[in-house]
Amino acid sequence: MKRLALLAAFATCAACVTTRQEGEDMRNRISALEKTVKDQGAAAAADRQKMQQEQQQKLQQLQEALDTLNRAARKSGADLGVDLEKAQNELAQIRGNQEVLAHRLDAIEQQNVERDKKIDGNAQAVAQKQKEAQAAAHPTDKLALYTLARQKLDAGDGPGARQLLGEFLQKYKNDELAPNAQYWLGESLYGEGRYNDAIVEFQKVIKEHKTSDKVPDALLKIGMSFQAQKDCKNALLFYEEVVQAHKDAPAAKIAREKTGECKKKRTASKRK
Repeated sequence: MKRLALLAAFATCAACVTTRQEGEDMRNRISALEKTVKDQGAAAAADRQKMQQEQQQKLQQLQEALDTLNRAARKSGADLGVDLEKAQNELAQIRGNQEVLAHRLDAIEQQNVERDKKIDGNAQAVAQKQKEAQAAAHPTDKLALYTLARQKLDAGDGPGARQLLGEFLQKYKNDELAPNAQYWLGESLYGEGRYNDAIVEFQKVIKEHKTSDKVPDALLKIGMSFQAQKDCKNALLFYEEVVQAHKDAPAAKIAREKTGECKKKRTASKRK
């Protein structure tokens, strides 16, 4: 407004001292200046309005960003609450499952303890019955022990017979049945083809029980053990001992027969 007033005053003074043409030119210049000033004012106003709009938009964008952050924060907090509650529920469930599992384990352990007691009881009962059965099947009386050994030998149970005969000889080595037990011990080995082992046991009859009526039988079986191994030379020595020293014994007859067998084999071997 001040600039317009100055321009008007300047125009009034100029009209007083200038020509008509000059006055017209001056008015045109003043009009141009007024238009320029007006245009500049309008441009400034437009710029201010544009700046205000841009600021308003920025403020609005900033507010929207803050609102978005607030909503995200509220939403995250809610989610965290939900997750926390879920985790607490799962933890409670796990603890409950652990308690149930612990209860079941206690029950199983108790069942195992009771089962072990029953097993131990059954095992003890079985062991007692076995002990009783063994005692009944394994007598300690000498005659019963000897009789059972002979029964096992007759049944083909050589190892069982030897066990009982060995026990008998250990307990009753000076008994009248000891020579018989020793002879049957050798007989159990002879029956299994263990001829050398049998010879050892038969020799004990001859050495330890010289007056026993089992000596001729032991001599005969030693000869037969050699013959079974195709050793007629040594077999004949024992057959001859039986025939000469115990000619009245039943074993002497068998010894003569076995002597004849060996001699025939030796003759046939020489002919070859």
